[in-house]
Amino acid sequence: MHAEGLSAIMAEYINQRRLQKLEPVEKELEKALKGVVDEAEKSQITTEFASQIQRINQQYHIQSWLDDAAKRAKQISLVTHALKFTHGDAKGSSVLSLEYLEDSNYLATAGIARPTIDAVGNAAALDVAKLLQLEFSGQSLAQALTEGNSSALAVFSKDPIQLDQWADGFKQALADKTLSSHTLAKQVYFPIANEEYHLLSPIFASSLAHQLNNKIGSARFSEEAKNIRESHKGEKYHNKPDVRFLDTALQNFGGSKPQNISQLNSQRGGRTYLLSCAAPSWQSTLKPPKNELSIFFSREFNRRTWRDLKEFQHYLLSIKGRASTLDIRRSIAEFVNDLIDILLHYAAEIQDLAEGAGWSLEDCKLKFSEQLWLDTWCNNVPFQNKRADNNWQQDICSDFGYWLNKRLNDLLKNDGLVFGKVQQQHWAKLLAPRLRDYELGTPAFSDNTATAEVAL
Repeated sequence: MHAEGLSAIMAEYINQRRLQKLEPVEKELEKALKGVVDEAEKSQITTEFASQIQRINQQYHIQSWLDDAAKRAKQISLVTHALKFTHGDAKGSSVLSLEYLEDSNYLATAGIARPTIDAVGNAAALDVAKLLQLEFSGQSLAQALTEGNSSALAVFSKDPIQLDQWADGFKQALADKTLSSHTLAKQVYFPIANEEYHLLSPIFASSLAHQLNNKIGSARFSEEAKNIRESHKGEKYHNKPDVRFLDTALQNFGGSKPQNISQLNSQRGGRTYLLSCAAPSWQSTLKPPKNELSIFFSREFNRRTWRDLKEFQHYLLSIKGRASTLDIRRSIAEFVNDLIDILLHYAAEIQDLAEGAGWSLEDCKLKFSEQLWLDTWCNNVPFQNKRADNNWQQDICSDFGYWLNKRLNDLLKNDGLVFGKVQQQHWAKLLAPRLRDYELGTPAFSDNTATAEVAL
């Protein structure tokens, strides 16, 4: 028998499997003979091992092995999308999809010209899958059989009947005769016309995941990638880009037995990279609160203060029923001052919106005292005259006290803590000197020129 091309690769594959099986037996024989001097005893030991060696050689004789492999082929399936990634006990169909869309704009298996084929089924029959995936000149045995070409097997067959048995047996690994889903598979009932539906079963794209893992692995661990990063680190030129995959996650399939999921999963040690699909981190653009009735009850201000309010709430609950002490009063003042810091910082951001100066004069719903406070750059003289008398600061402090009281009462009324007029006035008094000091650094406008100067 003279094997060439794919046939020679198949013969070498089977022979290598034979040698792998013989190796431990030959080592045991060598170990048993070590130190034995008597020739008769050596002959007896050799004879005992000879039967094992003969049995392995017969088992891996090409025709015998192909007979057995063709019978076992139905235990596995060559696939691109494997169901067992969804659940290890799922018994439904996996899918082999080799359609290639050259101009596809989607990250999909169809966008891979030559996807690596996966194998699922009985892990003990994965050697058959490897045989079917052997390639010569870009064509695998599986592809040849799909096209009705069994010439690579013909070299080893004794007659056409045996060749047909091999071809028919191996083809059973190429596709399920009937497609089926399973209770452990993902299922989507998609409605169509006349109150009917399609049953869709999303399946893990194993070949696509393998391609992605290879690309990420190469970008991180290949020698070329290491050289590129060294050049980058040393601020030296390199003619290729430094490719990095950021914020990846690692998902494991199969636990200690990844081969029970699929062949490719076993090659990856059960590990599969996941790319980040988190929403983009947008930088929001701050706008004047002209459509708010008050900044204290605006979404933006309450978004900034909710965490501090929660901490304040927990502290107040922790001292419930205790007599007021200097330490308690100081701690409460610290919590309120933290909220005042947030308020003044937010106000400063709005006041810095110089490009939109005068926004309060254009259909603004905001309380007038807050307009005077926040629309600092408005060059309207009557507006600036009213702003200069500082009476609006009392309103801001009072509104702050009202807001804080309301928020605390909303959070704590079910716990028996109620805050009244006295507390509201206390919160306002804490803000008053800080607001006054804060305003010393804001621009003041001349009545005549309407130009800004910093008030010191």
